[in-house]
Amino acid sequence: MQTMKSLRYLCISLILLTITNKAVACWGPWYTPKGYYMYRVYNNLPDPTIDIEKQNPNEGKNCEEWQKLTSETIPLEDIYQVVYKMDLESFEALYDNRGDSHENKFIEWITQKDTAILDFLLLAKTNEYIRIKRNSRWYYPSMKIGARMTLEEIADSAISIKDSRLRDRYLLQGVRALFSLSKYERCIELWENEISHWSDENLMRQLIQPYIAGAEFHIKRSEKAIEYFAQLGDIQSMLFCLGRSGEKLSIIDALEFVCEYAPNSRFIEETLQKYIREIEPLGEFYWEDELEKTPELDKLYNLCLKMARCGKSNNPAMWYYTAAFLEALYGNTASASRLLSSAEKSRSSDYIKESIKIFRIYLDAKLLPYDSHYENRLFSQLKWLDSKIQSNIDDKVRKETARGYMLFNCESYYYWNDMMRRILLAEVCPRMIKSGKTTRALQLANMADNRLLNIVNRHEICDWMDDKVVHSYTMSSYRYSTNFNPHDYSNSFFEMIDSLGVNEAIRYVKRVDKPQNEFDRFLNDRGYIGSDYLNDILGTQCLRNMRYQEALEYLGKVSDAYKTHHNVYMEYDPFSFSPNRIKMKSDFRYDFAREMYSLEQGINLTTEPNRKALLMVKYAIGIRNSFDWCWGLTQYYRGTSYWGQVCEKRDWENDENTLLALEKAEKTLKLACEIVTDDETAANIHYELCHYLTVARMYPNTQKGALVKGKCDNLCDYKYKRKFEYNPY
Repeated sequence: MQTMKSLRYLCISLILLTITNKAVACWGPWYTPKGYYMYRVYNNLPDPTIDIEKQNPNEGKNCEEWQKLTSETIPLEDIYQVVYKMDLESFEALYDNRGDSHENKFIEWITQKDTAILDFLLLAKTNEYIRIKRNSRWYYPSMKIGARMTLEEIADSAISIKDSRLRDRYLLQGVRALFSLSKYERCIELWENEISHWSDENLMRQLIQPYIAGAEFHIKRSEKAIEYFAQLGDIQSMLFCLGRSGEKLSIIDALEFVCEYAPNSRFIEETLQKYIREIEPLGEFYWEDELEKTPELDKLYNLCLKMARCGKSNNPAMWYYTAAFLEALYGNTASASRLLSSAEKSRSSDYIKESIKIFRIYLDAKLLPYDSHYENRLFSQLKWLDSKIQSNIDDKVRKETARGYMLFNCESYYYWNDMMRRILLAEVCPRMIKSGKTTRALQLANMADNRLLNIVNRHEICDWMDDKVVHSYTMSSYRYSTNFNPHDYSNSFFEMIDSLGVNEAIRYVKRVDKPQNEFDRFLNDRGYIGSDYLNDILGTQCLRNMRYQEALEYLGKVSDAYKTHHNVYMEYDPFSFSPNRIKMKSDFRYDFAREMYSLEQGINLTTEPNRKALLMVKYAIGIRNSFDWCWGLTQYYRGTSYWGQVCEKRDWENDENTLLALEKAEKTLKLACEIVTDDETAANIHYELCHYLTVARMYPNTQKGALVKGKCDNLCDYKYKRKFEYNPY
């Protein structure tokens, strides 16, 4: 099986006495859009109907139970603050000064109308305080804890309380105290004599059962412990018990056991999601074997179909969805689509329905022909997905987006945006390009890369980068600017528009300027279509294609302010035979295009051969330098490690445009050398081109000829050759 992803799993079983440490990596991986997690069945967010519910879903339920025991007029938040947030010291002060007035309605009730609850909460908070102290790694039996009761006293008091209204709550505290005292047989006795007879829906019974399972484990009755944990759906504790007893049980075997006893346990979704995500693809930058069927995966697939059809699960759609996802991982897309159709028709939670809908968009992108019918379907799907992106964004997402590199590195941190990028960039856009719909592919890629940045302030995305790093980094004749923009010139949209060719880029920009239908307008609104950005890309591509007149047109539309966002500034004269440092400026591309277009016109109009030759040499050197030490005229990056997913894919030295340009430069130089008639002019040209052997042999009576012959030891060797040397000998 392929390499597993790192588990982000925190075991919460009450029997685990070990401490889980969080591993922190010192570097962050780069993923491609295919590496986003898609499978999703476990909702770890609080129940929106219980606005005080936190990490533990039982907290909200417990507050509701307290509300039923007191008054429906008491806000759940007031109960939560007292039961879960108030520490023992504060509660003791409340207990001793119960006559004081309070804004909290729950405090008002238990201090004035129902002091029995006040007494219980004091015992419960004291119990929890002592248990936390005893479970500390720094606790020693000789230490004084400083509580008004001991665990033994708490246990005896809790078990002796006969108030039927609070009896189940007192017994929970009694079992907790006894468990901490290692009196496991007493815990089991209470369970068998009384607690086990309570309704399965009783929350206190549900909270006590893990302690009983742990007690059974500690007295070496692992089989009984595993049965209890299976009833709770606690798969990790089952595996822990078996591991400690020397037995082996796979996760899928444990899952089957849980499905038999507790087919609707909340642990099932959590376990499924962790297991499936371990076998989801990581993306193209990582070596991965093809997912192969194993006995374990076959068991999971069969379990999914069994649970989907047996009628025991409240969420059969989840099981069909999981089976469909497994089929897709095997590459059986058609089978996956059929199973997903069953999921769409089956009973499900809203959360799973949304996951199913995402998977349908994905399967459609892989299966359906890319015709007008599919475009209409995709438009409808994207409108729904876009609404989810907008409605679910929160401060955490905004913060991660503003940091920049999370989105830039394709790290998964916002499910809805991840799925849009996963589907569009990895599936839809490549198929669109293959079918000849490059403009639509560019529109979709633009939305995928920039939708979230249009909601969050996109100008904040570079704040994370240390200016000192940018200032100190120099490559060839280019220094990276302080307005360094790692996103706009390295994302998937830029890679696409920069590699499809200038004609496709122009066609796309025209469609941006004049949208033809509602889908065009929808995508324009959600992409980054700043005229400066697009015109700069078009102008740069025209320079790369030696279309200098068109480059002038596009670069002339770029504002002066935007020119500081090129990431690179030119430091050398593009028309110099050798690197000649000049004053840096931001409008270097426009100036170069203007000069090259002027040279083209001069070459076409000039008939005098020597002047024409000089113009041709300058023109050829300009072409050569724009792909050599002045490469920033035609490119946005070269040889850096700041960009992860895009920029290192291009082999610029062997790029088609580079090879064509260098060939043209060489031919132009050769022609210039052939048409020149004045010896001094010819000697100057060859001298600047380092053709010293040519100067010495063909033009010995010129100034440069005399220089070469008289001071050759101070010059380059006659045999020194440059890349573009033309030597008739």
